[in-house]
Amino acid sequence: MSKRVAWLATAGMTVASAAAGIWNYHDSHEPTFRHGEAEEAGQGRPPVDGDYWAIRLGYGGDPHNLRFEPAWLLDAAKQDRRIASAVPSGRKTYQLSADTALALDPNAFTLLGPKPLVGEGYGSGNNAGRTNVILTDPDNPAVAWLGSDGGGVWKTTNCCASNTTWTVKTDFPEIASMAIGDLTMDPGNHNVLYAGTGDLRYGSMSFGAAGVLKSTDRGETWQLLGASVFNPLYGPSAGGFPQYQAIGKVVVDPNNSNNVVVGTKTGVYFSYDAGSNWTGPCYTSAFASGPSAQRQDTTGLLAVNRSGTTYLYAGIGTRGLPTPVQPDLGKNGANGVYRTTMPSSGCPANTAWTLLANGFPAGTGNGVANTSRGRLELAVAPSDPLTLYAMFSNVATKGILGIWKTTNGGDAWTQIGAPSNPGTQMWYDAGLTVSPTDPAVLFVSTVDLFRSTDGGSSYVNLTDAYSGGPVHPDNHARTFIGGDANKLLNGNDGGIYYVSNALTATGSANANWIALNDSLSTIEMYHGDITANFATSTSAGAAAGFQDNGSAAVMFSGTPTASAWTSTNGGDGIVSRIEPVKGQWWYSSIYYADIYVSTTGAFGNPVGIKPSFPSGERASFFTPFDLYRYGALDAVGSGCTTAVGCTHIVLGTQRVWESIVGGLPSSSWTSKTGDLTKNNLIVGSDNRSYINQIHYSVSDPTIAMAATNDGNVQYVFGLGGAGAATAVNVTGTNAVLPNRPIMDVATDPLNPLVGYAAVGGFTANTSATPGHLLQVTCTAQCASYVWVDKSGNLPDIPANAVIVNPHIPQQVFVGMDWGLYYTDDITAATPVWQRFEGLPHVMVWSLSIDRGFTTLAAFTRSRGAWAWPLPPSTGGASADLAVTIAPPAMAEPGTRMNYSITVTNNGPSAAANVQLSSATPAGLTFAGNSGGCTTAFPCAFSSLASGASQTVTTSLCVPRGYSGANPIALAASATSATTDPVPANNNASANVGVIVDSIFVDGFESCP
Repeated sequence: MSKRVAWLATAGMTVASAAAGIWNYHDSHEPTFRHGEAEEAGQGRPPVDGDYWAIRLGYGGDPHNLRFEPAWLLDAAKQDRRIASAVPSGRKTYQLSADTALALDPNAFTLLGPKPLVGEGYGSGNNAGRTNVILTDPDNPAVAWLGSDGGGVWKTTNCCASNTTWTVKTDFPEIASMAIGDLTMDPGNHNVLYAGTGDLRYGSMSFGAAGVLKSTDRGETWQLLGASVFNPLYGPSAGGFPQYQAIGKVVVDPNNSNNVVVGTKTGVYFSYDAGSNWTGPCYTSAFASGPSAQRQDTTGLLAVNRSGTTYLYAGIGTRGLPTPVQPDLGKNGANGVYRTTMPSSGCPANTAWTLLANGFPAGTGNGVANTSRGRLELAVAPSDPLTLYAMFSNVATKGILGIWKTTNGGDAWTQIGAPSNPGTQMWYDAGLTVSPTDPAVLFVSTVDLFRSTDGGSSYVNLTDAYSGGPVHPDNHARTFIGGDANKLLNGNDGGIYYVSNALTATGSANANWIALNDSLSTIEMYHGDITANFATSTSAGAAAGFQDNGSAAVMFSGTPTASAWTSTNGGDGIVSRIEPVKGQWWYSSIYYADIYVSTTGAFGNPVGIKPSFPSGERASFFTPFDLYRYGALDAVGSGCTTAVGCTHIVLGTQRVWESIVGGLPSSSWTSKTGDLTKNNLIVGSDNRSYINQIHYSVSDPTIAMAATNDGNVQYVFGLGGAGAATAVNVTGTNAVLPNRPIMDVATDPLNPLVGYAAVGGFTANTSATPGHLLQVTCTAQCASYVWVDKSGNLPDIPANAVIVNPHIPQQVFVGMDWGLYYTDDITAATPVWQRFEGLPHVMVWSLSIDRGFTTLAAFTRSRGAWAWPLPPSTGGASADLAVTIAPPAMAEPGTRMNYSITVTNNGPSAAANVQLSSATPAGLTFAGNSGGCTTAFPCAFSSLASGASQTVTTSLCVPRGYSGANPIALAASATSATTDPVPANNNASANVGVIVDSIFVDGFESCP
């Protein structure tokens, strides 16, 4: 389970319905456990997970006053609606090498997957992201819908075999893909479906609500209702954290299709006009207010037809165990089963609800908080409306407190048996479903899926996930196909599965399960990377870290497209990086700076390289690291060589750590700076002042930028060498830069002293310093600097990622909670931003550009990884000359010294009138050139085709009495008459040591 991050909000709505989208906070849990992890590891994880997201949302300089108002989102949605959608400027013709037919779409992003995830270690098939709910069509067994946690509503029309295909149905401009908490069909009109948004599973970072979705054409298209009522968050609780709202249940009156009822974290809501207008919150008891008020989390909701009368059953099931961002979850005194008849208007008075506590433990629903009765699940037998089941989780043990059954509509209950070994997170993965034909057949979701055929006296485990069973653990959803209890669909943290003998299987070993995940792309990503020259390579690859589902990688054969990815590590995957030159070192990480590297390619065995931190080091759950990938090969100080590739890697805690040998061995890490944070973001006894993101500059591996959770931006100079680096705080007392979480930083690709900061939170929390994308320009070593707000017309929502097109430095991309935005002219005083419409409206968590600058990759929450070929220029021909020097091992006085210079055109167009120069070092004499040029410098080439190279071997005489510089400095440069948008690689240098005591000096070679 790892309960997530992200809010994906709506945009482009009417004022009346404009609401926001989806925040996502979460507790974390690891479905794949490797490198010594245990299943229980996620149960007691420190609160860094939850309050990180609350801080990201509400921090404005005071950790004790985290503010959020739904009106901020409404205003942001209005602004977002005014933003145009387009494709960034630049020439859209991509000249590829002659031996490849690759062709990424230049006008839209291409989905890379995972579609699906292979080899995660659970189940016999492939995996996808979490499935919260499943609905089947009673009129057509081939049709089904699923609700993804963050990825929207998906539909299939060819269920249920291994070749089942799913299509997302909620990618439309008015709403972002989102967490779907429930799906239901109008029993009076099967063309009408409703979907409740949000994730009522009590994660500290769960997705919040964004209204109710309604379809009138069996899920082909959807409209958004109630967006102004069901916001992603509601006001701070006693602990000062905004809490997420969620719709966990949706029901339609079986006797009147106009009556729709939803259960939320704050009570029950009613609509009497098929979802257009809403009344609520409505409460089932008198304990919703007053000095001892109890929470009203509605985790169970049924609309039962009994002889033409609709009875509503509401299960109040507050978790019972407080979390850092939900400190009032202990107020569970109202937990219990309640019943009323469907009202005709308004909220039913709390006195109209009857507490059905006969047979439950003493004190149930009496308004007194307790440590036993937690989340409550309800189910009714379709064949007998008087038979219902109820299941309480156990607050203290986090398992099952008990299951109760009634055969008289709830007037009296009897405790029955419960599954053994249900796991310890029944506040999260819990659910009940009764056979459509037999009220004694019950299916129970826990960490596994259990079945009882004797009314709950005994149970069979149908999945055995942690014992090598055929299905992923952490089960949430169950439904039958065609009214046949033997044919069951099951949703869990690994996607969706089908079993054809749910009634007759005697255990998981002979249960005929198959995974139906091969066409789903619902994985929630954090940070990823792509291989060098991605758009033009015949063997491109990608890697990323996933929430819940570890880390994975993919190698493409031909044009990259939506493909299966293979799991490479477990836990919650955080950051992935790929060494681009040799392509053999693939990095991944899990929480708290636990970094791994495979040195034998994408799928090699990962080795731990976590630095050895001193006591008190503040490594965050999302500890960032970066590998320098862009240096000219074999140039002095570039960090990249032909022999071993790129080896400079940095990591951020509260300070910067670096290794110049790729982090292996782990003892190679050294601390390069002091504390770069304000060191004042204290939540309780926990210090949340740490580095959120760190990146090397594009053009210089000795320079990096660091972004901190408490509003600082720091430049770091002097990396790559021995001893400490120099950190320069350019925050400027937050006089312009907002004192909100800085989520990402990036440098201009040509000038590392121009940087950008992506800022989280909302402007209202720092009203004197607005903005979400700011630019800083430094003098040398940032002795002085100037900040400018470049947010322009961006919506006032958190910005998560920023990156610059190396070919067109004025073209900047920003990943936000509602999608990807770009400007074609960041130099404008007020840049005009547009939405990149070729990408779904989902949270973009990170952005990456490959070595070679061919491709922009976006890593999203719940919709996978996407790639777009970067335009090389705004128009006309464009070349990219890259110069390298291959020096000799040594120079000896009295002999000739030979070195080779190679100039390569990496650009899409031919380079005209190329001039290659290399000055003769002082004290030496030029002896001649050979190879591609036999004249003295400068060497002239009338044209150098795209992808072509010229190599010149230069011979110099080192005199017998040489007394000049040691080492000898060699340098070379190239120019052309064709535009070169990346001039930083037009120069190369190398040093050659002089051997002054050689016995072979003089006499072996003649020199002028």
